[in-house]
Formats: sequence, C-alpha cells, structure tokens
Amino acid sequence: MSLSSLPEKERPRERLLQLGPEALSLQELLAVLLRTGQKGSDVMSLAATILREYPDERALARATPAELCSFPGLGAAKAAALVAAVELGRRFRCNGQNGGRGRWEDSLRKLEQTMVSEEREWIVSLFTDREGRVLGSEKISFGGLDGAFLDAPYLCRRAVRIGAAGLVLIHNHPDGNPRPSEEDRSLTMAVSKQLKLLGIELVGHFVVAGGSSRPVTVH
Repeated sequence: MSLSSLPEKERPRERLLQLGPEALSLQELLAVLLRTGQKGSDVMSLAATILREYPDERALARATPAELCSFPGLGAAKAAALVAAVELGRRFRCNGQNGGRGRWEDSLRKLEQTMVSEEREWIVSLFTDREGRVLGSEKISFGGLDGAFLDAPYLCRRAVRIGAAGLVLIHNHPDGNPRPSEEDRSLTMAVSKQLKLLGIELVGHFVVAGGSSRPVTVH
C-alpha cells in the first residue's frame, strides 16, 4: 500500500503537523525525513528496513553516508539528510547550556550520552565562571583512532578570551574503557600548570566511556 492511498490524517507528515512530533513512532519520524520510498516500496517500508539495521540513535550515529546508500531507495540526498539530522541533534545536546549559563555538571551528563557513539577520540572544553556556570563550550580536538592531540596554548588563549575563571576538560575513550591512561594524567598536570599561571582553575578532567564518566586524578 502506498502512502498516497492512506487517508491524509494517517500520513506521517500530516500527523506530525497536526499532532506534533511526539505523536509519531520512530518509523514515522524517519519516514518524514526520507520523504519518499522507491518503486514498489513506500517510504514507511524503507524506514522499517533502516530501523532493523540501526535500531537506536547510537547505531544510526555510527552509520556513514556510504553505508546508508546501500539501502535500495536511499540515495545520497537522503543519506545526507539522515546524517545531518543525527549530527544536528548531537550538537544541540552537546552545546545546550540553558542559555549558556547551566552548570558544567549538567553539560557533562549530556556529553556522556552524545560522545558515546563516537569512534574517534575527541576533546571538549567547558569554560566556566567562578560559580561553575558554563560560559561556553568548544570541541578543541578531534583525533584519529589512536587518540586526539590537545593544543594547550590555544586552549589557554580561548579561556582568557572568554573570561573564564575555570575550565573543564572532557574526552572520550572509544574503546569503552573509562580508566584514565598515564597520558591522560600527564595532560591534566600540564594543562593545570599552564592555566594556573593565568589565574584559571582546571576544575576537572573527565574520561567518557560507555555512557558514563570518570575523573582523571593526579597524585
């Protein structure tokens, strides 16, 4: 059955406009993004096929455009739309700071969820005021499979420019092991010393893995 044969009020796009996105199933929401199916198979069938392969956001976030294009009826334009939608949601969660003044602990909780799907290591900095409220956040490094490089002088310049009193470093371990490495501890000590010279406190350095985080402690 094609979507055009359904009553208008039962079509995903019309249901979204009338009832809001929360009234739609995952399959219907995906169908709205895809817009059309292919000859002999409507968009709802295509959406169901994709969800069988990628049943949740974490799985879909790992899908490349080339992998998505392997589905019959899903070309480059639709693949790009899906990848962009997932990335848009990730960035909103990553950068959403309640107007830029939420506490850094809230931002860390969000990053625990958004960074878990990453296959490469990356580093996020949260710039805070003296009360721990977030003045801004920035992805400052995105590395290869073997780790990310941190430009400490650039990080310090950004902190001064923003007028931060404190800074929180957060990076992920794509292998799922939350245990801080010796390199993590060395980085923590080096950044803390450089920030201290500028009168800025390194509030904390956290490793995100498996949907949770662990602080990097220096003895």
